[in-house]
Amino acid sequence: MNRVSVVAVLMACVAVPASAQDRRGFVWDDRPTIVFGEDINLELKARALIEWRRFDPEIGEDTFNLRTLRVGLAGELTRHLEWEVEREIERSAVEGEVEEKWRFGPWKDVYGEWKTFDQFRVRGGRFKMPFGLEQTTGVSSLDFAYRALGSSAIAPGRDRGAMVFGDLGRFNYEVGVFNDDGDNAESDEPQFVEQGADLDDVGPSFAVRATGDILRLLPLGRLRSANIGVAYTNSSVPEGLNSLRGEALWGEDFFERVYVKGRRQRLGAQFEWTPGPASVKAEWMQSREERKGQGNRDQDLSDYIGTAWYVAGTWFVTGEDKDSDVNPKRPLLDGGIGAIELAVRYEELGFRSASTTGPAFTNPRSEHLLPNSDRAWTFGVNWMSSKWTRVLINAIHEELEDASRSPQPGTSSFWSGLVRLNIVF
Repeated sequence: MNRVSVVAVLMACVAVPASAQDRRGFVWDDRPTIVFGEDINLELKARALIEWRRFDPEIGEDTFNLRTLRVGLAGELTRHLEWEVEREIERSAVEGEVEEKWRFGPWKDVYGEWKTFDQFRVRGGRFKMPFGLEQTTGVSSLDFAYRALGSSAIAPGRDRGAMVFGDLGRFNYEVGVFNDDGDNAESDEPQFVEQGADLDDVGPSFAVRATGDILRLLPLGRLRSANIGVAYTNSSVPEGLNSLRGEALWGEDFFERVYVKGRRQRLGAQFEWTPGPASVKAEWMQSREERKGQGNRDQDLSDYIGTAWYVAGTWFVTGEDKDSDVNPKRPLLDGGIGAIELAVRYEELGFRSASTTGPAFTNPRSEHLLPNSDRAWTFGVNWMSSKWTRVLINAIHEELEDASRSPQPGTSSFWSGLVRLNIVF
């Protein structure tokens, strides 16, 4: 891990950027690139996210954590086709071995895309389903070290499928059909599926999202540049402990899976406004899962509902514009201080049953489930020393509604903090 980090830093520091259109052969076009000809190239992608963490009270998590180590290839095959392959690298031991070793882990993005027309593109393979502003943002481009609670618990994440999408001016659309219902929804309960196997009869899933800057049609001043969107997914979930579950920001469950069977639907709304060096982002999302025949006497139970929302704001105190490709005005290697950004986010994620009649229980077959929610503040300082390196400092305060279902039963309030180094090219 240390060698990988050092090599990545050195490459980011010494490389001299060059346009891939200037010449053939090896160039540095934001990342190492081999150019074979016009619109035909091969890019090397890599990222390492390294964290140092503290907790109060202590919950038994590691102080040091290699959050992500990932490598990939991407490229263009003429102006009509592009592709990407990306895979995790992780340290693990296989059955029968004691010592952990570096090995290839899960596949991430693996897809090809036909892109002849901006108004109508087609993508096929494994990639993120079109749901969730934060979830569809790369982890190394987030404003905070971790995605919001709902972005990890409700938004589906990656899956295998096909999608058509396009840019129609002020309006963008994405429509896709997928094999399952996303990585974030996967259940590996041993009583319903063999270890390492997928659940049978999950999906197919349908997902659609529409976004645009339609506020430009209204007399709202600078707010007219804001982008808003809505999204929806629909899938079928087999019988079992296969529901979505509530996880705190550090991965500890605060709401266990319940018995479900039937239709799972998600509805989401997003808002993004980036006036100059500042940004305001907000999302709301809700999941609803049927529980047909899941009562103790095989009766239908009320729907299982998850709801999440957040509001976040950032500000570059060094004056950079908050856009999709932020570059420091005065990089550290050019004698400057880099780009410094302040960030704050408030969020909530909760789960409950549609029925609130009668006593509430934690039993996963209860008609009235005892609700639980997690509310969190995150305060951050981000330092971008170059376009390839960034340091994030986050302080997080979480408050759980039900203290009996927390990482430390009886304790409902937790502080945590981290320092993360992002190395991305």
